[in-house]
Amino acid sequence: MEIEYFSTPIESILSDQLLKELTENDPVLAETITCEILNFIHKTKRTLNAADNPFEEEVRILEKFSNTDEVQHKFNWRKTTVFLNETYQTSEVDSDFYGKQFGKSFLTPAESEIEVLSFQSIREHLTEKWKELILLKLAKHQQELIEKMQKQFSKELNGRMEEIKEFMEMMDGFSADFTGIFDLQGVEMNAADFEVLRHYNEILHRDMAVQELVKMLGKMRQANTDEEEGYFAAKIIKTDYTANHASKSDLIGIRESDDLNNLLPSETVLLGDPVLEMLFFKKFAEKKLQTFEFEDRVKDFEVDVNKAGKQKGKGLGKGPFIICVDTSGSMRGYPEIIAKTICLAILKIALKENRNCYLITFSTNIATLDMSNLKNSMDKIIEFLSMSFHGGTDASPALAEATKMLATNEFKKADVLMISDFEMPGIDPNVARQIQAAKENKTKFHSLVIGGHQNKEVVNDFDHNWFYDPRKKDSIFQLAKDLKKL
Repeated sequence: MEIEYFSTPIESILSDQLLKELTENDPVLAETITCEILNFIHKTKRTLNAADNPFEEEVRILEKFSNTDEVQHKFNWRKTTVFLNETYQTSEVDSDFYGKQFGKSFLTPAESEIEVLSFQSIREHLTEKWKELILLKLAKHQQELIEKMQKQFSKELNGRMEEIKEFMEMMDGFSADFTGIFDLQGVEMNAADFEVLRHYNEILHRDMAVQELVKMLGKMRQANTDEEEGYFAAKIIKTDYTANHASKSDLIGIRESDDLNNLLPSETVLLGDPVLEMLFFKKFAEKKLQTFEFEDRVKDFEVDVNKAGKQKGKGLGKGPFIICVDTSGSMRGYPEIIAKTICLAILKIALKENRNCYLITFSTNIATLDMSNLKNSMDKIIEFLSMSFHGGTDASPALAEATKMLATNEFKKADVLMISDFEMPGIDPNVARQIQAAKENKTKFHSLVIGGHQNKEVVNDFDHNWFYDPRKKDSIFQLAKDLKKL
């Protein structure tokens, strides 16, 4: 299998506009696509090598011809002539010409007026010509198979690119690691999954109250500070950027090097052909392999200590989320839609700001999901958005789980949000004490109360309470107004 057979299919794959658009500023995805193309090449070569030769019968006839002596030739030449005339044009193989040449080779020197070629020479000449024609037909056949497999590969790859693009648009471009979400060799996210995401994404963009709530959630922790007043030596930090070409950040082009980690597909496939393998090592030794070039800008810091000042506070930065969602039967209907939409919105914030996110669903029992690892939790998120709410209500196990997570390094500075209609019994006293201890450690507990029949005793245990009654026409506007006051 000649390596150049793949040059046109590879160029066709890489010329796809959508693929260029998605990989232009995403070196991780570009590298994944490169590996996929290499896998396509190796798989295609294995398929072709294992396939039957459609010209096997002709090869058998050629081999028989190439081993005939003069006596056998005289008996078999007529059949050979018929086969050649049926298979090839005269411009490709002129059987009459070879017939005359063979006839001359059988003449004695006395019968021939000029020196003629030997029978063996004529037979070898026709044999080489015939072999060349078979190889050309085989090459054309293989090229057609490669193009057929390339079209199928491109169709599947483009389908995955369309899915990635649609998901990026639904998630507002908040996640960069789409290759982790969409394993190109794995199970595809089906149309029903996309429809679930699309449905709640549309609700999120329509509902003003939810948008305001999401804005508030996005601002959590950024205003909190640890007061540590005192005098200090004021430092002026000057920053500058320097290029770090060894770091993978932005794909800026192609260069010649010996960087084996960033080879172009056209270079790597050289290793799959024994004839071209030495060319690969020669280019490697001369640092002339075609490789992707990346560049990252790194901050350099220069500190200038010049005077004394007074420090007012130390920022804590934005923290993670712990969300407790009531999935009991009383939440069925519009409260369920609101709860799911807000969870999707918080997931977007967590992705955009690289904040850990932990989901606890509860009715009479609880289920948990760490949404910080999108690759391993996307199917669970879809499952949550698709589930039906049912059962009774007991918030204590969910809040106990939340306080347990607050003791971990990943969620020790988390804000806790409970979404419920709060039609529930009181909180277990032991859990209430755990909540109080967490509050003393600067954890904020927030509630979104959906409906108008809540247990006020439970609601009052939270630091901030947002009320949303879908039965009241002005409830959305009142919620938005209340949120803006915070």
